[in-house]
Amino acid sequence: MGKALEAKASSAPEFELEASDADTEATPQVGKRVPPVAAAWMNLTKNLVGAGIFSLPSALLSGSVSFGLLAMLLVCLFSGSSFVLIAWLCKRLRCETYREIWSAAFGRKSCAIIDGFIVVNGCFACVAYTILVADFLHKAMEGMGMSPSRTVLILCNTCCFMLPLSHARDLSALRYTSMMGLAIIGFVILFIVLDCLESWDVASANLEAHVARLNLGIFRTIAICTGAFQAHYNAPRILKQLHGDLPAHGRTVLASFGTAFAVYAVFSLAGLGLFGDALLGNVLRNYDPDSVAIMMAWFGMAFAIIFTYPLVFTAARDSFIESQPALQKALRQSPTLAHVAITSSMVLAISTVACCIEDVSKVTGTLGAVIGSSLCWICPSCVYLKLSRKGRLSAPLMGKTAGRLSRSFALEVYATSLIAVGSVSIVVGVHAVWSH
Repeated sequence: MGKALEAKASSAPEFELEASDADTEATPQVGKRVPPVAAAWMNLTKNLVGAGIFSLPSALLSGSVSFGLLAMLLVCLFSGSSFVLIAWLCKRLRCETYREIWSAAFGRKSCAIIDGFIVVNGCFACVAYTILVADFLHKAMEGMGMSPSRTVLILCNTCCFMLPLSHARDLSALRYTSMMGLAIIGFVILFIVLDCLESWDVASANLEAHVARLNLGIFRTIAICTGAFQAHYNAPRILKQLHGDLPAHGRTVLASFGTAFAVYAVFSLAGLGLFGDALLGNVLRNYDPDSVAIMMAWFGMAFAIIFTYPLVFTAARDSFIESQPALQKALRQSPTLAHVAITSSMVLAISTVACCIEDVSKVTGTLGAVIGSSLCWICPSCVYLKLSRKGRLSAPLMGKTAGRLSRSFALEVYATSLIAVGSVSIVVGVHAVWSH
């Protein structure tokens, strides 16, 4: 069950590897065959850079230019290194999933914690998607002379798109719309960066006004950035795609996280420069409908997110079902009725939550502070500390003989630091996000 949970946690199409035994379990693959490291770099980078990028300028506003970028860089370094730590644990413990790593240290019964993190992360990612679609459609409708309420837009979007797509059994056709969505996000990022360069006089003044400021807002910056660099349940899969080659995995992580940081930093500076103190949680909401390009950006992003939603939702729903024996029994007894009931209730619950939250950065920030800090920093560090100090495994790994973890003072200091930073980020980060 653990492999299924994590295989479904990432549902975007992938680039194919040269090797014939490349991992194809998690997702449909498209595109030409490329070298393994290049394919892994592209897959990991597109898992990092997504619609959550639109909250990053607001995160930079909370932390200021200098301290905000420093916080973003530190989060990138911590997250990248913990991504490598997870792969190293997989190699040493002979595990194939994040869940197996946790089971090796704390036993299989405790894996409900990891399952819960994955389900909550998927469901609230869908909440963020629903909020973003409402934002984009509302602004686009205003440009067309209409002004429907957010609740009406969310209701219409849920009934017309989210529910029908989420009920679909076969999502293979969405691999094409997913690739289109990546292109649309790239277009929007380029549009905002070029807009900033064209308005450099205003942008430079706004950036100078926020060049350095240090207060509790920096924890909001850290929380949102943690969510932006979160893809850690994919670390074992990336290692498997690279055939267990840890140096190649390290190069992939360096390239992917470095690329993501560069894109995030430039985009955040552009958004803050354009709008300064008026910046909203979703930077595209700051624009007025005064050009064809921005109307295309709004409709394009709504399209991209609508067709990404079912991929993420299906992963969360199936993970939830596989962690609940009662739901599995219901599906065996009445497959169609149970599928419709579970899917409909979850989609409606997600949309209801989205109606209650207008600022998407509150969702992305909370996810980063709680789920991101836990999955990226705290959990892998706890696994290392538990196994290195005990010197034995707490649970058998499906008949495999797992490796022993030797103690390393440097790694113990590093792991303890990650736990401390993650714990503070959860408490202070959530407060900073919701008090903003």
